[in-house]
Amino acid sequence: MKEERILIVEDDINIAENIEEILELLGYVNIDTANSANQAIKVVKKYRPDLVFMDIKLKGDKDGIELGEIIKQMVDAPLVFVTSYSDPTIIERAKRINPAGFIVKPFNTNDIHAIVEIVLYNKRAKPAPVSSATVANIDESPYLVTDAVFIKSDNAYERVLYKDIYYVEANGNMVTIYCKGRNFTIRKSMKDMEEKLPSSLFLRVQKSFIVQLAQIESFNTKDISLISGPVVQVGRQYYNGFLAKLNTITES
Repeated sequence: MKEERILIVEDDINIAENIEEILELLGYVNIDTANSANQAIKVVKKYRPDLVFMDIKLKGDKDGIELGEIIKQMVDAPLVFVTSYSDPTIIERAKRINPAGFIVKPFNTNDIHAIVEIVLYNKRAKPAPVSSATVANIDESPYLVTDAVFIKSDNAYERVLYKDIYYVEANGNMVTIYCKGRNFTIRKSMKDMEEKLPSSLFLRVQKSFIVQLAQIESFNTKDISLISGPVVQVGRQYYNGFLAKLNTITES
């Protein structure tokens, strides 16, 4: 009996059942299925799977690639795309989120067996992240100063504490970093800013906005109100990933 938990995200019930039956024959007993993005996100939040099989052409407002990107923000689980398409554009999109592999329909038991064994072996062999009390609540960082970033202003670098950065807004090839006491406008991409700011404290919520999570006072499906006063729009494709980062209580 194999204890790893596997999630199958597939809106074709016959294909989902086929994958599930093969996994059961291989000895896996902790198998969950979902047929939509919303259902998959709920399963991931509750069970935190070790491996995800994802149909690329998932029906609904998000395809499997968009959903896969959200899930990778939620949990460190390898993603295997299931597809009957060889469209180079789709494959190129899928490659950008670094999947663990692809399974092409129609598949057989040997195909599933090979990909599962290789992917889970690589996951087990991956070194566990090292935690440290000195960097609690901050991502593991190669930098000696872990509570602040140094932003160049004129001819000097100014130290800005992460807690004093409210949000970042893009404007063309420039970004404005809104901080306590002053703002900085620099030539930088949002991708660069995502890499510079720790993901445990900051989250991109729209194509043009990154917010500090501790600044959030309230939110709905369209807007985020910050403690410092501004209201920031949240993008539709970012909302589920944003929601997954927060501890929420809703009516049952």
